[in-house]
Amino acid sequence: MVSIIVPVYNAEKYLRKCIESIRSQTLENIQIILVDDGSVDLSGEICDEYAKSDERIGVIHKPNRGLVSARKSGLQLAKGDYIGFVDSDDWIEKDMFSDLYQLALGTGADIVAEGFMEDISGECREKRNQIKEGNYRKEEERAFLYQNMLNCEDYFCMGIQPYLWNKLIRRELAESCMTAVEDSIRVGEDAAVIYPALLAAKNIVISSRCHYHYCIRGTSMIWKKEGEEKEIAGVVKLYRHFKACFSDVSSRYCLEQQLKRYTVNNYLTRAFGLWGGESQSLPLSEEIKAEDPVVIYGAGALGRAIYQYGKTEACINVKAWADQNAERYQHIGLPVKIIEKIDINEKDKILIAIFRNRAEQAVRKKLLERGVKENQIVSLLFPKMEDVICRRIEDYEKMVADNRRE
Repeated sequence: MVSIIVPVYNAEKYLRKCIESIRSQTLENIQIILVDDGSVDLSGEICDEYAKSDERIGVIHKPNRGLVSARKSGLQLAKGDYIGFVDSDDWIEKDMFSDLYQLALGTGADIVAEGFMEDISGECREKRNQIKEGNYRKEEERAFLYQNMLNCEDYFCMGIQPYLWNKLIRRELAESCMTAVEDSIRVGEDAAVIYPALLAAKNIVISSRCHYHYCIRGTSMIWKKEGEEKEIAGVVKLYRHFKACFSDVSSRYCLEQQLKRYTVNNYLTRAFGLWGGESQSLPLSEEIKAEDPVVIYGAGALGRAIYQYGKTEACINVKAWADQNAERYQHIGLPVKIIEKIDINEKDKILIAIFRNRAEQAVRKKLLERGVKENQIVSLLFPKMEDVICRRIEDYEKMVADNRRE
């Protein structure tokens, strides 16, 4: 009924829990494909061990070629009517694929998309799609979904989460959309498949259930300076992939503007550290001077990027880092505090490093109620950032094109 593909790369610490959660599915008629993508730890041996004890499990051992290549290899062995994906350092609840398959079977859906559990040290929070649950079958219903799937309501709010692992996809659709993705895409590998697949689907189901445990660990939370050039190249490569996939329907579903904001989001969170020097500076805010003590509020992807950039480049005088969920982040080693534990004086600036407008406004209200003055609270200049980043992307594309001609 369902083939479940698990790309595996150096995941020996978490792999057994992942595989056990798949083997324990209440939907028993499943195929489990473990793709060992050139692991140098014991992951390959663990895969083989499980294959010997469960005839539903097949193993592929291949040289390391990245996530896209590993998933393509898994698809070549897939026999199920539908395809699911699980990352090797996560785990799933026992009724996940039973529930997804029953939804697909009952509606004839090409894609069933649900939410997920953000799992930090065992403390879990539900994260759902912004587009409400339902069966999007009619053309006008799917048009609404497409007009909001990359960007809806708030400035950087994605209507449909860009992940493969919390979705069930008809096999033929998964194969066609995965084949179109270059193996060299290393940024947004899931999104490169999901959004074109949504556009190609004739019947889509959105569910509010959250079975998948996306496990966040300290090593995955910290922005790293090394490799940023590759990250930028990756963001631009994904942008070009989407432009090609969206070309025929871009104007019909407002995809050009959606794609621009999605790309800016990627750029800010993945390559923030390249905005250095006077000529390269990103317009964070006009209200912060170099000598101002700054409290960064927000430990999401954007907050982490700005915090690490400020600490490593000394371009922002970082006094402290705050988030209302500080305790959760402390469990994985991030130096975050709740705002009430930070001594704020009148010289401090509080930079709200949050993408979503509603959340930003809620934080601003909370700070004002605490007695922080309006002129101390600083918001990011997203419109100006968007203009600068889009120009930078265009320049990068031109540079790549010129190099190819040479």
